[in-house]
Amino acid sequence: MIELQAVTFQQQEKMIFNHVTFAFPAHQLTLVTGDSGSGKSTLFRLIAGFAQLSYQGNILLNGENLATASMKQKAQAVGMVFQNPSQQFTMRTLRKELIFTLENIGLAPVDIQERMNHALALGETTDLADKAINQLSGGEKQRAALTVVLALDAPILLLDEPFASIDPESRVRFIQKLKQLRDQGKTILLSDHDWSGYHEVVDAVVEVTEGQLQFGSLDKLTVDTVFHLQQADTTPFFDFQKVQITRNQRLLVETTSQLQTGITTLTGANGGGKTSLLKAMVQLEKYHGNMFLQGKKIRKKRQLYQTMSLAVQDAAKQFVALTVQEELAFCNNQQPEILTQQQAALAYFNISKNQSLFHLSEGQKKIVQLISMLSLPLDFLLLDEPFAGLDQHACDYFVEWIQQQATQQDFLIVTHRLAPLSGVSQHHLVLAKQTLQVGEQQ
Repeated sequence: MIELQAVTFQQQEKMIFNHVTFAFPAHQLTLVTGDSGSGKSTLFRLIAGFAQLSYQGNILLNGENLATASMKQKAQAVGMVFQNPSQQFTMRTLRKELIFTLENIGLAPVDIQERMNHALALGETTDLADKAINQLSGGEKQRAALTVVLALDAPILLLDEPFASIDPESRVRFIQKLKQLRDQGKTILLSDHDWSGYHEVVDAVVEVTEGQLQFGSLDKLTVDTVFHLQQADTTPFFDFQKVQITRNQRLLVETTSQLQTGITTLTGANGGGKTSLLKAMVQLEKYHGNMFLQGKKIRKKRQLYQTMSLAVQDAAKQFVALTVQEELAFCNNQQPEILTQQQAALAYFNISKNQSLFHLSEGQKKIVQLISMLSLPLDFLLLDEPFAGLDQHACDYFVEWIQQQATQQDFLIVTHRLAPLSGVSQHHLVLAKQTLQVGEQQ
């Protein structure tokens, strides 16, 4: 059981948790929900105890207070997957990360190989074990982070948005694996803004709201949303001519095709090359062949970024300033209506313009990134997993903004979370078998 006793935590001047007393049931799979920035990630960090956050009250794990325990003791009691998996790794490859982790908890060398192989199989990452972690896709990094946690074999698992960048097929399999781990006696807390696939698996829902925790209704875990396209008259505007993208001598993409005006959703399996394709389109990754925007050959020139740009998957990697206000000013669009829209968005999400970007939650970072990128006066905007870490209200807000912009701007959106774009996107492409294919409505 995970028990909070009169826990109070304040970050800077903001009260995150106020005298919270609550118990999470043992040996159950609990879905933790709440708006972006409500404190879900902070709750997991407090329970895990890895970050040495200063709080009042007590947190008991199976009856023990681990506040003064060693990191080794904590790691043996709790395994945690961070919302941003890039923050989780120390070593160059997953295999080295697993060996390093298991050595640190004192596992005998003779047992490390067996534990590692079991975790790689369970996490479906055997093929990733010796690849450089910084070369993995976002979804592959999430699977790698989950593999490390599974190798620890801790009785309590804290999973913070573990499937945000994982393709739907893998997501279904991993949810079932969590069910199996629960049935084996694990206590699992999982946060996710996408509730699809949980309705037959989750034992309890806990809501984080206004600094408190409360049990929610399982009825909110509805069945999967059907993805359908909006019908519209469109014309080609972007051409791929004999484009090939390779990495480490492996062919990722090979296509001769066109993009149509409007909003296009791009899906595909993790590691299939979607992010590499987007980077190549904005000339940030090498490729063979030619690309044309409105009939003009694309070249790596400064003027290109006045026409098209890419919102990258990890919002923090996009930032060039320290505060929210400085970041939004950097977009260099000072039109009164844009400034008004930016201020309205910050007010809606309760984000101060003076806040440090690096004190924001991952969801709030994504919000600021999207405000900034959608403020740019571009013809074509590429968005890589824009809904990762966002609650439904935030998704609805930005989809409405995208729809407004789509009257004068084209979008290519890579996402595994299709529900926000259902009935909004005019086109669906799938990157499969190294080529772009027309996707089916679901």
